Formats: sequence, C-alpha cells, structure tokens
Amino acid sequence: MTEVSLFGRYLNMIGQKRMFNSPKIVAIIPARGGSKRLKNKNIYPIWDKPMIYWAIKACKDSKYDIEPWVSTDCKEIAKVAKSCGAKVHKRSMWLSRDKVYKQAVIRSAAKHINANQNKPEIFISLQANSPQIKSEHLDAAIETLKKYDRDEIFSVGENLMQNAAFRVFKSDYVLQKDLSTNCGVFICELHDVHTEKDVKILEGSTRV
Repeated sequence: MTEVSLFGRYLNMIGQKRMFNSPKIVAIIPARGGSKRLKNKNIYPIWDKPMIYWAIKACKDSKYDIEPWVSTDCKEIAKVAKSCGAKVHKRSMWLSRDKVYKQAVIRSAAKHINANQNKPEIFISLQANSPQIKSEHLDAAIETLKKYDRDEIFSVGENLMQNAAFRVFKSDYVLQKDLSTNCGVFICELHDVHTEKDVKILEGSTRV
C-alpha cells in the first residue's frame, strides 16, 4: 500500500473517531426581522459579510459537530441563513413580537428540532449580533461545560458581567424558563451590535 493510501486511511480513521467522540450539538441563532435601532440588524453588512454569517461560521469551523439553526420570522433573513449553510426554523408571529423573551424563542426552536430529528446532547443559544464570535469560543465553552459537569455555561465579559453572546446547555435544560442552578461562566470579550455606532466600533478593528 502506498504512503498516500495509508495517509488517506489515517485521515478517515481520525474523522470517524472525531464523529464518534463528538456530542451532537445544535446552535439556535435567534434572528427576528424588524429591528428598530439598526434596520435589518441581523443581516447588516460587517467585514463584508451579513452579520449572521459570523455566528454560522463559528459553528461550521468548530472541532465539534455543531449544526446551526436560525429562528426567524423574516424571509430575507431565512434566505441569507440558508445561503450561509444554516437550517431555518420559522418563528411564529406570537414569538416575533417586541419584548418576547429570547429564551421563549430558543425553547420553541428546540422543541421543533427535538420533534423532527435526533435529540441533541447539547444546545447553544447563539446571538447573530455578536460578530466577533469564533469557533474557539464555542469549543472552549463546550469543554468547560463537560469538564466541570455543569448544566449550563453562559458568556461574560472580562468585567464578569453577562453579555448576550451565547449560552450552552445540556439538552434538557434548554427547555426551562430560568438560568440553571448548576451553571458556570466563560469569559470572552465580545461586543454586541445594536446600533450603527457599534458597527463602526468593530469595523475600526481587524477581525482575525
């Protein structure tokens, strides 16, 4: 057998091992249309890409098997999400109103996913408007959840104040209404985008 063939077999074995050891993970990205402060916020261009692209890319680049889903009421956002490689959950009109709690949207999408495919081991609630997010943030948070056997991990800034970037849940805990009691935090300094000023702050830096 040639060295090339042996190397191919080795890569195949590594790939199978990775799939076997990796938990099934689903990231739910809430992306409602009709944003007030920044029109079309979730698909607003930043670093030459629609903002939601970066959250989907973080899932796709992960060393884990993370399947990105976008929950939206907007056809344009759905179209962009699909073009970036995400699946789409059509959000109900009731959950598309102002002042609806984000976790209610996440629960609705999680119930749909559980009913239509194998139940994931881990869910991630991932914001579309935190475009600095990268796969290494998600990977490290997943590993923290597993290492310390937490039910939930949520992101905080360096000042230890919670930011909205992501929450990582063991599967059953995504359906509850409140934070888990057995939870932990993951520190990552990620800027949430709500206004055009926020976009300018981020575009003044280089995304590496």
